[in-house]
Amino acid sequence: MSDKPALVDRPLAVTILCSLLATAGLLSIIYTFTGAFAPYGLLYPAAHTLIIVGVFASIAGIWSMEKWGTYLFLVLLALKFALDYFTGAFSFWELFLLIPAAVFIYYFRKMS
Repeated sequence: MSDKPALVDRPLAVTILCSLLATAGLLSIIYTFTGAFAPYGLLYPAAHTLIIVGVFASIAGIWSMEKWGTYLFLVLLALKFALDYFTGAFSFWELFLLIPAAVFIYYFRKMS
């Protein structure tokens, strides 16, 4: 019996985007607690961080080419947009998160 994990046929675009999102998520958590988001309320940093931690979980699923990862990513993306919009923290740059969402949806049929 082999103890080797099964190889995942992951497209290069998914690999690159997952890596970039994980790095950006880590930097976003660090930036959140610098005090830059203090004007948006006391609970904003905690809610933002919880969403980003959930995004890490979704990235793990997408990295493994699992459909639940894409579903979770889309739900958390909507929650992030809503949180930022209602607290006044929304910026135009966040719309770039729609690019990985579109790529993940494009490769959705290849996921298990």
